[in-house]
Amino acid sequence: MKSTNRRCAQCRKKVPAESAVIGGLRSFCSVEHLLEFTRSDRGKKVVKQAVRRETKKAKERLKTKSDYRREAQAAFNAYVRGRDEIAGRGCISCGIPSKTVHGGAFDAGHYRSRGSAPHLAFHLWNCHLQCVKCNRYLSGNVADYRINLIKRLGIERVEQLESDNRPRNYTADDYQRIKRIFMRRLRAIKLK
Repeated sequence: MKSTNRRCAQCRKKVPAESAVIGGLRSFCSVEHLLEFTRSDRGKKVVKQAVRRETKKAKERLKTKSDYRREAQAAFNAYVRGRDEIAGRGCISCGIPSKTVHGGAFDAGHYRSRGSAPHLAFHLWNCHLQCVKCNRYLSGNVADYRINLIKRLGIERVEQLESDNRPRNYTADDYQRIKRIFMRRLRAIKLK
């Protein structure tokens, strides 16, 4: 923006290029006008937004790779739950319909657990809607999971999934991309 087009946020007079600027948003012709603006309701709102924006940027800079992994996994799991609920599928292990259980009692259950096969944590064949009872209390109910997974995917895909041990080394940028992809997919299936 050219300096000749800048105007004081308080009195609306044209201001020189060396005017005071708050967060790159506002210009002022004097310190008094700056103080008046920050004391007004509108000014307090602008300052609060600038502080909130800077805090968000600072928090983003402090995130670690595991923070990004956690966010990506949450987005992936939300997509899997949404995909299977919209398709009308129930628990992959016991078959209980998702509409009969109230209170969000369904997880995104992994056939090969994230602990034993972290390289398959974001694989769509490996993750399906699963009730909390089967996923948490029955440790995944793997025997029934496999039977129904074969019905859903076919034996070739299940065997391919079971034999997949290729290492995948994700970076923080990869996790951010995974999160963006699955958030976009979730929004797309909810709009249908």
